[in-house]
Formats: sequence, C-alpha cells, structure tokens
Amino acid sequence: MKKVWKKITAVLLAGAMTVLASGCGNSGGNASDSSSASSDSGAQTSDSGSAPAAEGKACTIGVAFYTDTGFAVDSTKAYLESLSDTLNVKFTYTVLTQTDEAANLTKIQELISSNVDGIICTMDLGMTSIIQECEAAGVYLGGYLCDYDTSFNTAYDQVFKSEYFVGTATDGQNPDDVTIGNTMFESLMEYNERNGDAPITHVSMAIFPTWAFPAQQIGADQFVAAVEAYNETAETPITVDPLNEESDVLAFAPIDTTYFAKHADSQAIISFAAGSAFVYPTMVQAGVDSSMKLFTTGYDGGEDANFGTTGKGTYQQTMVTAVESVTYPLVLLLNKINGAEFSDQPAEAERISTAQYVINSDEDMAQFQKSCFYTKDAANAMYTPQDVLNMTAYGNPDATYADLKGILSTMTIDSIK
Repeated sequence: MKKVWKKITAVLLAGAMTVLASGCGNSGGNASDSSSASSDSGAQTSDSGSAPAAEGKACTIGVAFYTDTGFAVDSTKAYLESLSDTLNVKFTYTVLTQTDEAANLTKIQELISSNVDGIICTMDLGMTSIIQECEAAGVYLGGYLCDYDTSFNTAYDQVFKSEYFVGTATDGQNPDDVTIGNTMFESLMEYNERNGDAPITHVSMAIFPTWAFPAQQIGADQFVAAVEAYNETAETPITVDPLNEESDVLAFAPIDTTYFAKHADSQAIISFAAGSAFVYPTMVQAGVDSSMKLFTTGYDGGEDANFGTTGKGTYQQTMVTAVESVTYPLVLLLNKINGAEFSDQPAEAERISTAQYVINSDEDMAQFQKSCFYTKDAANAMYTPQDVLNMTAYGNPDATYADLKGILSTMTIDSIK
C-alpha cells in the first residue's frame, strides 16, 4: 500500500498566494495583494464590483504525488481534470521521492518556479523547509492522503499554524482517531454470519513496526479487545494469536513463509499492514491462499479476482480512501487564491480523518467497481464540478467549513453512485 512508504519516509527522515495585476501566476508578492488585484488578472467581478465571479480566478495548482501511477494516482488525476474548466484551474503534476528530503524540496521549488498558485502534497517529508519555501513565494499548500503526523508532533507551530498551510485530508484515520481494529472485527463478524456452517474461529495478525506505524498497534489492540468482549457471551469463541515479534511484525518486507508454521491453526490473517503487497504474495507462494482468508487494507489492482466468493476467495476485506477526498484541500486552496474564507474557518489548519470504502462482501466489491477510484472515470465521481464550486466560499456565500469537513466522513461504500 502506498501509504506505507509515505509514513516510512516521514519517520526515517524526521529527525499564499500572490495575485498580480497581469495574472494569477505567482511571482513572490504578498498574499494581501489579492484584495486589490485588477480586472486584468482574470478575476471578473459581479455588479457590485467587489465579489469574484463564481468560477473564480484562472490559476494553476501543482499536485505532488508519492508515485507516478496506480489506481489512487490515476483516478485522482481523472477527477481533478474533470473539475478544471468549471473551477478555472489548470493542474500540473510532479512525483516525489520516497527517501530523499532534498530532492523533494527541489520538486516543490520547481513547482513554485513554474508559477503555481497552490500545491497539494501527498507526503510529509521535510515539511518545515517546504512550508518556508511556500511562505517566501506566497504559495499555499494543502495535504492529501497523508496524516502529516511528523509535522503535527514535531513542527506543529511551523506547519499547522502557518497561514500558508490549509490542512490535510488523511488517508483514513489519524493516529488519534483509530477505528480500524473495530472495522476488522466487524468484517470478521459479517463473514461468520454469511458462513454460519464454517465460521472463522482462529485468526492471526500482521502489522508494520510500531515505531513507524503506532496506529497499527492501536488497531491490533482494538481488534483483540473487540474479540475478547465478544467471547464473553459467544457460544463459539474466537482465538487470536498474540503478535509474534519475529514473524508478525513486518520490517517493510513480505511475511516469511515461516509465518504459517507459527500460526498453524489460523484460518485467517488480519493484516493491518498492506496485505496486497506484503502478505498475499507469500500466501500464494506457500499455497495457503485457498485455505486461509485475508482481511486487509488497500487496493493495488487484481484483488477482485480472488475476493469474496470469487476465485479462491482469499480476500474477505479491503479498505481504500475515496479519491474525492482531495476536494478538501482543493477547496481550501481555491478559497485562498480567490481571497475568500468561510465564516466558520478555524484559526489553524487541521488534519481530518477520512471515511473509507470498507469492502467486505461480493455486493461491496460490485459497488466499489462503480467508483471513480476503480474505474478511473470522473463520470463516476461523488461530486460534479458544480458541486465542488458550490463548496467554495467564493462560489457560494452559504458554503461553510463545517460542510466541507463533513464530506470526508460521508465517503463510504454507500456513497458510490
């Protein structure tokens, strides 16, 4: 799962807009200039001569991804491009490295030099230097698919209190808002209800190291607690193997085939680590992909061939974040670029947990296959371009931050068209 590398990098290496009279491209002026930009800048006005036109100023937003391809990247690009005309925005893209802070700073500097008016960044790597560059250039920055946990815990004042950082939409839950353990348990219960004649009664787990992913340990503990509460009244209790440091804590490499000998009675793996990349291939190699089930996170492509009752039925749950969650930083950036602000805008930037598509049945998979994420077709997006425009403070005087923030909690499997 791509989030793995975003977080790994952040842990390993942790240690604004300007509008000119000639256009909305950035040239290093002060953000306050937005209130006095001339009509030559493309900022049309209403009859009052003060409010920007609904479509907003023509501008460019750079999007810095963590990789150059994949379902999340390709579908996000398709969604953003569908918004371009209505929002009067041109999008340009770059790819960050997974390990080199200096190289990523250079990528951001290149975006700034190309006269972008805002940046959406998917990685919290060297953010204090990056935000300084944005402040100096008068370019606003927002986050997407990233919890910015390193910045939140070690550089909060520099990043989250900066007037040039608008906040981030997290890839799922923030570390202080973990629910994945309960979600895994609920998926297991739903499986057992559907398979009452052969329920899963013995499971094992897999996580990434706690030093890099503390939320996964929290999730594992949450799952165990849910099972223990269930067992107090269950006619058929469920056994959870305790985490084995040697085999179950994956050092960012696939599980070893010895995992199955150490969990000889396990019928399913509850993988908080990215199962498609780090668990499933070893299951196939060991020949247990027919006899064991996998409850995990992420979608890299092809999981549906062995999902639910299809194929070997290995996968019984996966979870992904809707690409439409990029709407959150996008709207906040566009507000800044257009000199607008919600009446209920918080004083400091926030990181917001995002609801996810929890796919744990054949019906869920069929629904997921209609999504913008899966099809990479913006015609299947939850929000039309006009919907997004109406979320902005400059396009809709009744729009609120609470409403914008609220959409992130509604992006569930039921919200897919």
